[in-house]
Amino acid sequence: MRRLIISLLMLAASLPAGAENILMTRSYQSFDVVLQAAKDSLASHGYTVAHEQRCDGGLNHSGYQTDYYRVIFFGKPEEVRYLSQKYPELIPYLPLKLAVFAEEDQMLAVSFNPEVYGQFFTRQELKTQFARWKADLDSVLADLRSIQQIDIGAAASPTHP
Repeated sequence: MRRLIISLLMLAASLPAGAENILMTRSYQSFDVVLQAAKDSLASHGYTVAHEQRCDGGLNHSGYQTDYYRVIFFGKPEEVRYLSQKYPELIPYLPLKLAVFAEEDQMLAVSFNPEVYGQFFTRQELKTQFARWKADLDSVLADLRSIQQIDIGAAASPTHP
């Protein structure tokens, strides 16, 4: 998993300056709250979680001590089937992925910006699809930011029900 993140960061670094290659948000909520909120938000956007992969074992074996690292593989089954059949060159990029992990006292949710794929796949149908995915991911990350704001506001207000 560490290799996946390093590969994503290297790919992002090789792209033109100013491009928003990584989509990310931070939260001070617990790992379980952020992970569940991410899955709930993906579902509310019409996505199905295909798989949730634990990555902490491999990281612990490599010397990184963490119990909090998951990658959520998600997509819309009909959309993934259609795109895989019509554009088999997209198969390595499907389903989409969202990493949720701990960094000290914060939880991060990180995904590669799908619009970047438009630099490699130039058909307008795909560029439209990549933009749609990015808009959905922006919305999912906004949902994760909002749970932070609501809970921090509630904790700061002693009269909050």
